[in-house]
Amino acid sequence: MRHHYNLIANDSGPVIRDCPVYGTFIKGQSTTYGATTQGAVLITGAALGANFTGVTAEAKTATTTALTTGTLVFAKVILNPDAVFLAQYDDTAANDVDVVSSTTAAVTVGTADDDLDGSWVYINSGTGAGQLGYVGTATTTVLTLDTTSAFAVAPDSNSDILIIRHAWSVANAGGNDLDATFSLLKSQVQSTGDILALENYIESTTIPFGPLRPRQHHGLSNLNNDKVKFYSDIYFMDSILRSMGSMA
Repeated sequence: MRHHYNLIANDSGPVIRDCPVYGTFIKGQSTTYGATTQGAVLITGAALGANFTGVTAEAKTATTTALTTGTLVFAKVILNPDAVFLAQYDDTAANDVDVVSSTTAAVTVGTADDDLDGSWVYINSGTGAGQLGYVGTATTTVLTLDTTSAFAVAPDSNSDILIIRHAWSVANAGGNDLDATFSLLKSQVQSTGDILALENYIESTTIPFGPLRPRQHHGLSNLNNDKVKFYSDIYFMDSILRSMGSMA
């Protein structure tokens, strides 16, 4: 992920500071504070975004940090408590969602949180790969597409999908989660993280980077041949640099 803008001082840019760290970091990875013997340093973050401190602005191998000898390794970390970060959805097979069954108008998945109306379904692999649909209505198992058009090819149990969650979902059934790298968004049917999405985006070799909009993007196909990527503006709700940080 990378810094996109600030909610308050939008023109001021990111606040980047050298922070003592422990562990190995990639650029664009969330961080949190260490615990017990590593309490004086920052460590890699959590998938649900708890006790968020910032996002790394550089990659760093920090295994030489040793508090017992006073040997510290520092990494540049973006610390703005009002920062909004642009995060890409992880589209690897390990992080997409299995389809149980489908028609051209609706996709059935495993039990989901009942708050996916207004989200997006992208057929990431298998039957019908490359199709994108806007979710007009949803239950805990069925995602029904916007009624203006249907999939040209119905996905089936061999298909895997990405679920791009609608904005503001943290206020209802839970927010977005990160993948195991703590730098990309994870697509899943149930999310309980403290990460709020403010806007969703699409980009490909033929589609310029821009917000996802039903009347522009619902019903697109062959995106798997177009190097498509999906992103969200995300805001970490549980920051220790704001009063709502739980420090739990």
